[in-house]
Formats: sequence, C-alpha cells, structure tokens
Amino acid sequence: MKNIFALLFLFPVFSYADCTLVRELNGQKHFTCGAEGAKNKVHVLDLQGGFSETAYYHGLFLRPEIEKGVLVGVQTQVHRAFAELSPKDREQILLIKKCVIDNYRASVSDEFKSGLKNLYRGLKDAGSTVGWNEFEESNYMVEFSIFTDSMQRLLDESPRKGKMKVFASCAPYFVGHALLKPFKKLAQGLRSIKMGCTGISASATSSTDGALVHGRNFDTGLLGFYETNQVIVINRQRNGITSAGLASAGLHYAGGISGINNYGLAVSLHELQTEGTQIRYESGRSDVAPFLLHSVLMKARSLNEAISLIQTRKGFGAWTFFISDSKTDEAASIELSGNTVVVARRSKNSYLGQSNHFVGAPTSAEGYEYSLNKTLETRARLSHVHRTMKEDFGHIDAQWVINRLSGHTDELVGARSFGRTTTKVYTAATHVMIPERQEWWMSVAETYPTHRSPFIGFRLSSNPHSPVEVLGIKRAWEDPEKQAWYDSMKYYVQAYLTNEADHKTLSGFDRTLGLIQQASDRALSAGVYEFPYHFMWARIKVQRAAQAIMAGKRDEAFIDLSQGLEKLEEISSTIGPTLHSYERFQLDLWKFRAETLKPLTHKNKTQQQRARTEAQNILTGLIQKYPRQSELYDLQWSLQEEAQLYIVLDSEIRLGTVE
Repeated sequence: MKNIFALLFLFPVFSYADCTLVRELNGQKHFTCGAEGAKNKVHVLDLQGGFSETAYYHGLFLRPEIEKGVLVGVQTQVHRAFAELSPKDREQILLIKKCVIDNYRASVSDEFKSGLKNLYRGLKDAGSTVGWNEFEESNYMVEFSIFTDSMQRLLDESPRKGKMKVFASCAPYFVGHALLKPFKKLAQGLRSIKMGCTGISASATSSTDGALVHGRNFDTGLLGFYETNQVIVINRQRNGITSAGLASAGLHYAGGISGINNYGLAVSLHELQTEGTQIRYESGRSDVAPFLLHSVLMKARSLNEAISLIQTRKGFGAWTFFISDSKTDEAASIELSGNTVVVARRSKNSYLGQSNHFVGAPTSAEGYEYSLNKTLETRARLSHVHRTMKEDFGHIDAQWVINRLSGHTDELVGARSFGRTTTKVYTAATHVMIPERQEWWMSVAETYPTHRSPFIGFRLSSNPHSPVEVLGIKRAWEDPEKQAWYDSMKYYVQAYLTNEADHKTLSGFDRTLGLIQQASDRALSAGVYEFPYHFMWARIKVQRAAQAIMAGKRDEAFIDLSQGLEKLEEISSTIGPTLHSYERFQLDLWKFRAETLKPLTHKNKTQQQRARTEAQNILTGLIQKYPRQSELYDLQWSLQEEAQLYIVLDSEIRLGTVE
C-alpha cells in the first residue's frame, strides 16, 4: 500500500492554472506554479525554517536550474572580465581578488556561511559537479564588482591613495605594478553583474484601493541567465515570520532582490557606486548586502527594526535598501556606502521613488556614476516616477505600477525605446508587491523586453496543498497604434546580448549590427526614428572599423567609417535639435573619431576639425554643469589626441545607456 501511495504522490494533483507539487522531502516542498494565459511557470519553494537550515533543499530541488542560471551567469561574466587582462595583470588582480574575498569571508556571519555550505551540500547530493571555490566566490562577486569600480575611480584620481587602500588590507598578497589599466578593464567587465533598478513605493493614501504598493525593476547584466529560472522562496519560520523572496534559482537569499513578509514589509535592493568601499570588519560583524536585506525580511517586524538591523550590520559596497511598511503606510530609502549608513529619505502617507544614485549628504560625498549618461539616466528615472506619482496621487494600483515600470518615457527628451527610461534593455524581472494583502505580481519573461511578458499574480497561502493562490495575469499597457515600435525593442535587446557575448570580433559586430538594423527598420515602419538604434549602429560601425584596421582590412574599415559617418550626419539632420546636449556631443565626438581613423588619402581635415571643435564646445558646457563627472575630463583629453585608434579600441560599447 505504501508503494501505491508513493507512486500516486509523484503525479501532478493540481491544475495548470494553479500549482503542481514536484517534490517533497522532510516536509520541504518544491512546486511549479503558473496561470492561464502565461506559458512560463515559476518555481516555488515552500520551506519550513530559517535561512541556513532550508538552503540545503534549495540546492537539492533546483540543481539543474541553478547550474544553468545565475551561478553560471556570474561565472561567465567573471571569466570574460578576467580574459580581457594580460597574463601579468591577471596574476596581480587575482591576488587582490583573493585578498578581498578572504576579507569578506572573515567578516560575514556564520549564518551566511552556513547557508552557503548547506546550499552547496544540496547541490552535491543532487549530483552537481561544480567546485566549492567557484561556487563560494560567485556569492561574493557582486560586492567585489563594486570594489573594482571603486578602485578604478581612486587610482584614476589619486594613484597613491588607491594603491594605499589596497596595500593596507592586502600587503601579503601584493605584487605591485601599474594597477589603473587592469582595474579599468576589470571594472568594465564586471559591471555586467550589477543590479541597476527603478523602485516605486506608493502609500495606501495614494492608491485606488487603500493598499500600499511597492514595485521594482530588476536590471542586471545577468539577463539571459536570471529570468529563465525564476523562483519564489517561502520561509515559514519558528519566530512567527513568514517571508516570500522573489529571485532566481541559486539566489537562496531571495529577499536580497525583492520580497514581502507577513508583518507588512516589502523590500528591494538597489546598487550604486562609491569611493567608500570597505573590505574588512571584525569577525561576523557584517554581511554581503543581498543577504543583509534578506535578513531584514526574515527578522524585522517594522520599518524601524529594519533600519536598526541595517545600521548595526553595515556593509562593504554601495547600496540602497528600499523598504515599505504597510502597517504604518511608510517607506524609506536607507543608503549604505561601506560603513556609512544614512536614512536618506523617509515618507509617510505619501510616495517615494528609487533609482541608482545617492541622495543623502554623507553618502553623496562618496558616491559617483561611471559616466555622465549614467548620471543623467538615474536622475531622469527618479524624476519621472516622482512626477507621475504626484500627478496620479490617489489613483495608483498594481496595474499603474506595472505600467510605469514598463514605461518608455525619457524625462529629458520624451518617448524613447531605451536609455534614460524605466524599462532598461537589461530589465530581467519586474516585481509589484502589495504587502498588506501578501500579494505580488511578477513578470515571467516570455519575450524581450521582459515587461512585455505576462505578469502572474500570487497571494501567500496557508493551504498545505498549495503555498500560493494564483490570482491570474496582468499585462503592461501598450499603445495599440505602435505595436511595430514595441516589437522593435526585442531586436535591440538581442543586439545587447549578442554584443555582451562578443564585442571583439568582426563577425560579432556584424551580428550586433544586423539586429540593431532590424530594430531600426521595425521602428521606422511605425513612423518612429529611434535615436538609440541609429546612434548605436553608427557607434559600433566606428568600433568595427578600428578592429578591421588592426586586422589589416583597411578597405573594409574605410567602408565602415563612411557608413558610420553617413549615419551620424543623418541623425543630426533628422532629429538633432531634439537631442540632449550630451547626445549632440556624442554625435560630434564619433564624427571626429571616424574622420580621424580614415586613411590619409581620404581624410577631410576640415570636417575633422569642425567635429572636434563642436564636440569641445558642448563638452566645456557639460563640464561646467557636472564638474564631478570624471569621465568628462577623460573625454576632454581624448579630443586633443590625433591618434584615436587605441582610444576607440579601448572604449566601452554601452548599449544599455546608449553610449
């Protein structure tokens, strides 16, 4: 009889529109849940106990998803970043990486380390062959990526100060030679694992149905790995707190992305940049930021308790903990810059937005953005959500937040596909949470951009047969007269992914250019001339020409340069007056670079000088307005150089921020 029951237990017992039990062991359960109208399902882990004691089952139940998800995503991006370094530079940076991660390991809590070990044990028991060292390091890499950015900044501004910061903690590991260039290359490569996001907290008083709504986009270079293996991790703890963390397989501290608990808290984590990174704390006194926010979700019963926990634990990098408390109708943005913690903003019975720059005075003094376009886009997103929440106060609900986070409005210039918009090329997921009702809506990534997919609604359940109640689906609003424009965006996202995988070979450039051309053609069929598409096509043409020159294919390079220049001139004549000054500067900058790369017999000195002069004039005004943006001074220097080939080869292609 027992064998019969065991066989029956293996077969699905719930409908497609609900949850199917996949496996149960020792009272711990793994479900897949979906909704009618959505093709993709979500993994749901219904776990009894705290973080470290349940991590084992996360690894055991989700080994295939973990191995093809964020774990391999982080490892792939790290490998790509280190592959850019010369053998000598790689040796030095690997020593520094070992030092920094050794210090992180000595600083974090036993609870965090125990959870990692238990997750790894579950993976191994499920048949995984992944090694412990690479698995453990992957869980520290997001903090290390902030450290590399910080080191690049410090070394650029003060080489002595930057080297002393490394030497102070890493003297036993230190070999010592020029560090700026390798840190710059590494920082560029590791930016792909960062978490740039837009957040919205609309109070109950601002909503249509009297319930606080907390939403966020999760924007990450792990697109392609994260969204395909999404998971809800429910922890039902003996302390009376039940939490639901929304993340991806392998992120067993799922509340470090987004989540709610049964005390009415909703949380999301947003990454920034700081010169004030910390490497070491006394043993067990701190934690990596994603786990710290997960701890808030599993231990805090109020906003004040959450703030106190963050102030006590502090951290290593640059983060904002965005937290709403539906019990008091409050929200707060708690900023962390190393060991500096500031409650930067707090609102009650109102609204709050969040993006990726510091607002508090102490943290702002240490914070920065890596480019002016990043400075512009994070402030444009925050201005946009604040303006629209103010205008629609009293009329906000989950659908409104979905629409806003799925938006294509650049607050500086108007309608845009990507760039300074709430929807990013690399938005991997969107979460909208209503903590009072224990309810959330999450995109399930059936297409790109991911917000064009269905949003499945869930409500936490106490039913032992189903951990969540499925509420149905919602979709982001789209203008029915511009479907071709929306369709164009998937080609640009695919171009971004293609460029991430290969931005060094001529064939890689050709694949990226082909996809951007498809995006342009589709948008034009809707009557939309998209600056990001046309500019990035021309921008990459110049980069391709530089690679062709290095390969000795000068005739091919000349064709690329001619086509790139023709496109840049077309953009100027078509939409030039509508562009932001930084965009007009970029057009002139790349006209100058393209003219400079032409062979002597084809150079047009007059056009080259005109482009340089116009670029310099715009840049002078930008520097006066943004004196702290260090990249502008690098660009000013580059404009004085006659030999542009290596400057072009070393420049980043930023499809996400359109640079």
